[in-house]
Amino acid sequence: MFCDKCGSTLNPGAQYCNVCGKQVIQPAGPVPSSAAPQPVAPQDRVRRNLQLLMFLWLAYGVIRLLGVFWLLIFGRVILPGFLGPWSHWTMMSSWNWFLPLGLLSAGFFAAAFAAAYLLLAWSLYEKRPWARGYGIILGFLVLFHVPFGTALGIYTLWVLLPDTSRREYHELARA
Repeated sequence: MFCDKCGSTLNPGAQYCNVCGKQVIQPAGPVPSSAAPQPVAPQDRVRRNLQLLMFLWLAYGVIRLLGVFWLLIFGRVILPGFLGPWSHWTMMSSWNWFLPLGLLSAGFFAAAFAAAYLLLAWSLYEKRPWARGYGIILGFLVLFHVPFGTALGIYTLWVLLPDTSRREYHELARA
């Protein structure tokens, strides 16, 4: 306890302040401390983290989409310049179709995943009923994209996977 006149620390059970001499009025029961952190109810997990989770999926989808554009530009513009004098040889070989087709296929594959991430961000923003299950599936899939996908996957699973989160999300989706 502290003295309400001078602010000095009081000894337990003291009737007068040792510094200023003011009489101390003892409380009748336990005094709730407003400085102590209040426990957070576990059912608030989704409500507190849903907006951040949506923003992180949006950012991750945009970054992946920018990666797709870089991959396609790299394959069409920059890569032929790297080959230099070897470009004539590569055009004559039987493998000349592999590099552009491989980059194009990788670009389409990465674009599909980027679209899936953006769809999840939108569905979490709109609180669609199916977004929780979809988010859990994508959360497991991005665990293998070290390091950012792993962190995002763990955070997504921490927010959406528990049974209490299922109940809370369904309440949010109904509202």
